[in-house]
Amino acid sequence: MDQERSAPAPRLRNVGVALQGGGSHGAFTWGVLDRLLQEPAFAVDSITGTSAGAMNAVVLADGLARGGAAEARKTLRLFWESVASIPGLATFFAPAAGRFGEVWHLDNSPAYIFFDMMSRIWSPYDLNPLGYHPLRGLLTEQVDFERLRAQDRVRIMLCATNVRTGRRRVFDTRDVSLDAVLASACLPFVFPAVEIDGEPYWDGGYTGNPAIAPFLREGCVSDLIIIGINPLVREETPRHARDIINRVNEISFNSTFWLELTAIAVIIDMVDEGLIDAARVPAIRFHGIDAGHILAALGASSKMNNSRAFIDYLFGLGSAAADTWLAENRPAIGQRSTLDLKRLLPVDFALFRHAARASKPGDSPPRE
Repeated sequence: MDQERSAPAPRLRNVGVALQGGGSHGAFTWGVLDRLLQEPAFAVDSITGTSAGAMNAVVLADGLARGGAAEARKTLRLFWESVASIPGLATFFAPAAGRFGEVWHLDNSPAYIFFDMMSRIWSPYDLNPLGYHPLRGLLTEQVDFERLRAQDRVRIMLCATNVRTGRRRVFDTRDVSLDAVLASACLPFVFPAVEIDGEPYWDGGYTGNPAIAPFLREGCVSDLIIIGINPLVREETPRHARDIINRVNEISFNSTFWLELTAIAVIIDMVDEGLIDAARVPAIRFHGIDAGHILAALGASSKMNNSRAFIDYLFGLGSAAADTWLAENRPAIGQRSTLDLKRLLPVDFALFRHAARASKPGDSPPRE
């Protein structure tokens, strides 16, 4: 009698995740990550994150280093449930909860209106001179940064903006610290700049939301899943002062990210055209999971809503988005990109092709 043979284990696919910032909307990212961590064939081995994405990054990496995917799911849940338990602006104005027609923004909250007004009159050096951050204690308690720096299970990259030079700094695994996370999430109208090695830093979203280029430069990942939470498109032109300021911030936080993807798309196109030796450029397959149209409708002030009902709503939204994406794209991991950067970005690639060909010895510039 033949013995039963067990089915071979699926081939493990290493993936990287790129985590955007966006305040409480980072709970959407938590939902996506929780669903991805349940995939037995995937192993997250590289993480780049900014602001709320940086917080998700270190909590995720700490869990993976301690006990793999199952432990990472526990640490992420503990972190976001703890965030929801911290008194916040929503504490003084509970948004209407319901499956349909939710009002998650805080635009009508007296506490939020007062906070918003004060932040436009006085700087954080006046209102928060000691640099108090409500998540400092939580991160200290839940993340072992010394262990993170010593482990080699997962690569970590956190982005912050140098206030003095205007350039970004990417804190790699060996540089990761509590201050690096807080620097990455340092909104300049809310917190004083975070000093590291004598340099002041603000939120990394201004220079990379998140940083993508290190993946291409160092070839440390083959499949990169970008989890987006910052709205890219808004159909209506903002007309109220608050809406205009919010849209300016969204554009600022998106611009460097899209410029970076544009540059990567140009390189990919030139490799495809044979203008760059493919052996010199790491092959990365790009993927994207987001719910931009839903998150955009929530209102910018909802990024400061840490009520438990809202956090749970975002988690469910992220989990469902990841589930839908996996159902359609699971077989593509390790095989092909599902995010076509060349089609996604408004770039005239013919211009770059002509310029590259003209610069090669023996080639003539294109005729008019």
